[in-house]
Amino acid sequence: MGTTTIYRINETDRTINITQSVNDTDESVHGAVLNTRTFTFDELMNQHKVFCEHTEPYDAFRDRLNSALRIDRSINVSTDDMIARFIAEYGENVFFRGYVCSVIEFYDKERYVLLKPNDVVIAKLNMRKIQDEVARKLMDYMDTQFTLMCSDAYFSHKANMEHFMVQSGRTVIAADDYTFNVFRESDNCLLTVLAEVGQLVHKNKWTVCECGFCHKLFLGTEGEVCCHAAECIEAQKQQKEAIYKENTKAYSAVKRDYDAYVRGYKKKLVEAGIEKYHPAEFDEFMQAKQERMDDMDKLKKRLIRNGLPTKELEKLSAKYKAKMKAMAEELVERFGKKG
Repeated sequence: MGTTTIYRINETDRTINITQSVNDTDESVHGAVLNTRTFTFDELMNQHKVFCEHTEPYDAFRDRLNSALRIDRSINVSTDDMIARFIAEYGENVFFRGYVCSVIEFYDKERYVLLKPNDVVIAKLNMRKIQDEVARKLMDYMDTQFTLMCSDAYFSHKANMEHFMVQSGRTVIAADDYTFNVFRESDNCLLTVLAEVGQLVHKNKWTVCECGFCHKLFLGTEGEVCCHAAECIEAQKQQKEAIYKENTKAYSAVKRDYDAYVRGYKKKLVEAGIEKYHPAEFDEFMQAKQERMDDMDKLKKRLIRNGLPTKELEKLSAKYKAKMKAMAEELVERFGKKG
């Protein structure tokens, strides 16, 4: 009997309910919705990363299946111990579990040719040839599924989506007296799940980021520094408050320093008669001073909003002071002796 995987994606809270390796009967599928496990998109993305990076178990898996095909018409292969070892070393992984389950089902289906051949005599005479053909199909299936599962396009909007097709599964509706839940059927390798999450990633322009607090990877927008864990969000909030308290006076001090600096050159322009005899140029100077002050105010608000120190504002102030100094000196040089 085959197995299947059912799932439900909750886009709003960025979670997925999954039940794997359910017996493919209506009764089993409908009962399984009561035992789904919930994963966040971030958890699923981290599990996918582990699945793609740690390939040693797949080589052992491949060798075991090849050997099993050569032992007197092939044998059953138990994968419970392999899954347990993977979990012990790398943690729970829905992709490893799904991949192993899918390959074993393919293996069982193909080795049926060895166990129940249509022509027993021909099968005995050509056993090695049949074994080689089954092994080839199995290896091709393993390689194809693994390549599709390990695409880097699912969890980054910057990557191009490959062209492949996954057959749509059934829709499963589980209802009781109070509500109903709609699940979908996925292939056991979870390619359907990956494709749906990939659509959301590309639609929302998410990419893989590293949390500056717990240092775990998460799906976020460019430049995000905090994951979606409640403790990290609270830590970022406290950090912003601390930085704001520490730097709020410094923000204002930088702006006051700029204002005082430019007022000094405004006084020189007045003393040189620029305001009286060349009001258009004087107004241009004052407008340039205010425009730069507005820029600094916008930067100050951004720094406060993101809990960042004053360094960037100080650099902008130094740049603008130099420009205002040069502008004032040019006006004095051009018009200061006239009047």
